[in-house]
Amino acid sequence: MKFHVAENELKQRTQRILYGLAFSLLLALLVGYQHFRYPEDYNEVLFWSVVGFVVLANLINYYRHRKYLKRAKDHSVELIDGALRFTTAGDASELTFDQVAAFRFFRSKSRPGHIQLQLTNNRGIRLEGYEDMPRLLEELRKQLPGKELGVT
Repeated sequence: MKFHVAENELKQRTQRILYGLAFSLLLALLVGYQHFRYPEDYNEVLFWSVVGFVVLANLINYYRHRKYLKRAKDHSVELIDGALRFTTAGDASELTFDQVAAFRFFRSKSRPGHIQLQLTNNRGIRLEGYEDMPRLLEELRKQLPGKELGVT
């Protein structure tokens, strides 16, 4: 069974980036307004520091978001007997179920949430934003009996 990144997850991430941009611009405008209103309290150093931070943070967010979108359209998770195969842009890696110590399903108010896999080396893998998350959870329950830590 193959699971791809859901289209609505990509749209939600884009919306979050745009909300961050809007709030950043609002912050810069607020500091700019206060700078021109009270120049002794809101000096130029504060004003240009905030503007520089807002520009830099949004450029980094935009770059990371474009990189994610580019990789997400070619990404999939496939459940095969005894392993999970992660494929991104032709590169594949496998995680055998022997390496999984436990897993937990997290619920969200408006959507199924995510699945956290805890590995035997105390690292974690988060499965989030895939199509049909309830089916992915059921398949993991079948493949990893007794390793579920519960639903949070």
